Amino acid sequence: MDKNLHEGHRERARQEFLQHGFDQNTPPHKILELLLFYCVQRTDTNPIAHELIQKYGSVAGVLDAPVEELAKFKGLSERSAVLLKLIMPIAQRYIYDKQEQKPTFKSLDSIGKYILGCFLGETKEKIGVMCLDTKGSLISFDFIGEGDVASVGLSMRELARTTLHGNATAAVLCHNHPNGIAVPSESDVLLTKQAAETLSKIGVQLIDHIIVGDTDFVSMAQSEQYGYIFVPN
Repeated sequence: MDKNLHEGHRERARQEFLQHGFDQNTPPHKILELLLFYCVQRTDTNPIAHELIQKYGSVAGVLDAPVEELAKFKGLSERSAVLLKLIMPIAQRYIYDKQEQKPTFKSLDSIGKYILGCFLGETKEKIGVMCLDTKGSLISFDFIGEGDVASVGLSMRELARTTLHGNATAAVLCHNHPNGIAVPSESDVLLTKQAAETLSKIGVQLIDHIIVGDTDFVSMAQSEQYGYIFVPN
């Protein structure tokens, strides 16, 4: 592409974004093309964007791809790949900062939606705990374990320490299934029972265990099959 035409195209794309932004109907390659303007110089980023979408299927797939793979694409470098990998951590921090207003939750659904945001972009399995006060206001949210629940499990001592440190009266356990569906496994049920028993001994009620899938979550407390676990003794 001629240099002047190339520069003109980039400026038109920038102005279009400033005027209209992106929405769910914006072609995915168009989003990547504009982003790559800022780390790929003197090269048409449109073909690169198309190639990335073709391989990974979506913008989310591209952002979840390993740096090593992205850096191998023709026209990209490690610097470009790092920029792409920065997007999700920045989005996570944005959500965290917005949520730092210490919201008060009125329902288990609102808790689930908050937790879903905490796992945004996570590609590894993690275990977290939300601590709440008597009014249902957020005290803290912490990741306290990493790895498959079945193989790694959760330290009950760490769970108790985290809730006691926050002086919580209620807690919500949560973990994610990054590449699966948000359905409780036998290991999840066993872990939940152990957590409820451990917390009950220190005066903290486990009110839910939220399991996060790719884009949704399941509340075990709202399940007819598992709701009994969360009823105070």
